[in-house]
Amino acid sequence: MTGEVTVTGEHGESALSAPPDPQLCGSITDLDTLWKIAWECEERPKTSRWLVAKGEKGHLLVPTDRIQGIECPDLVSGAYSDKDHHYWQWAWDRADDWFSKPLWGTVGLGVNSATSRSKNQLHIHMSVVVSGVTDDLKKARAAGTVAKDLAHWPSQLTTVHGWDRDKKALVPESYRVVHTDSLNFNLFAALHDYVITPTGEKMAAQTLIVIGAGSSQKDGYYLLNSRKDLTKPPADPGVGYCDSLLICK
Repeated sequence: MTGEVTVTGEHGESALSAPPDPQLCGSITDLDTLWKIAWECEERPKTSRWLVAKGEKGHLLVPTDRIQGIECPDLVSGAYSDKDHHYWQWAWDRADDWFSKPLWGTVGLGVNSATSRSKNQLHIHMSVVVSGVTDDLKKARAAGTVAKDLAHWPSQLTTVHGWDRDKKALVPESYRVVHTDSLNFNLFAALHDYVITPTGEKMAAQTLIVIGAGSSQKDGYYLLNSRKDLTKPPADPGVGYCDSLLICK
């Protein structure tokens, strides 16, 4: 897309005149590529709160409101935090349709930290999980290092093997992991309330990943959270991006 950008009132416009927090959520006049796609797209229903951008090995769910990324506070307790903005559930439903028929593998979703992403419009990666990840999670759950409730999420660290940044080798990485029965709640708010608030960390530093815990949604989901400086002794590093565990491109 080239030329001067003008936000029109026909397709992809934000439901609000401006983001509630322009500093952390972005401005509707920003020229970020994904944001331009979100409000220029003419193929989505005009009442939709999201669209899907297709990739080579996965897709992106992109909100049609101006939301810069995981650090936007209005995802937690503002304009984009209510049941009309269940981005994770929408992404899961779409990914489950595309990647499980025929079966590609275990479905996974992810959002990168502010410092690890390449685009400044919120996008949830929808893909399948790197081989071996689900085995690591099953072993961790059997060993009791996967939290059974959100209250214990920040204290339950476990090691999962994912790709290094160059995709040349599988390396051990630290994640906070909790099992949940559904995605019918605000995952951004849960991360903020149960991890960020007690630890004093920054939302902008976090990656958040959802991985299916079994062959159907009845088996629930693993929620994985990490950041670059998160470390499980003695030396497993944390990460701020989701494509360590997801086959995204």
